Amino acid sequence: MDPYRSLFEGLAGRYPSPSLFHCTTGKDRTGWAAAALLSILGVDRSDIYHDYLLTNEQLIPALHPVFIKFEAAGGDPELLRYILGVEKESLDTAFDEMEKRYSNIEGYFADGLKVEESTVATLEERLLEPR
Repeated sequence: MDPYRSLFEGLAGRYPSPSLFHCTTGKDRTGWAAAALLSILGVDRSDIYHDYLLTNEQLIPALHPVFIKFEAAGGDPELLRYILGVEKESLDTAFDEMEKRYSNIEGYFADGLKVEESTVATLEERLLEPR
């Protein structure tokens, strides 16, 4: 089973709750998982980008001691910033590829991940506040 499909089905209740998904810096696979989830839930793309780019504002400063040690050992801190930070263009590329292959986020979930419409409905029910 596709790991993303398993994640989304798990968030919809396939596994016991509460749920948490994360990785070391949360920008690549986890960043896409969060962006895709927020997209299928109807969150505005500008809000998704804002959330994604918070990594640069919140994680990078928290890792300042790592940058200092890296530089003291002869490393270029800008290389570390590239590895641990995020770029808008990375998320642009992910969305562009998803749209090229599946037209939209609904197509990605249905055709790419084989996530049932009922699972998406359950995600909406569990994760969105009533309007």
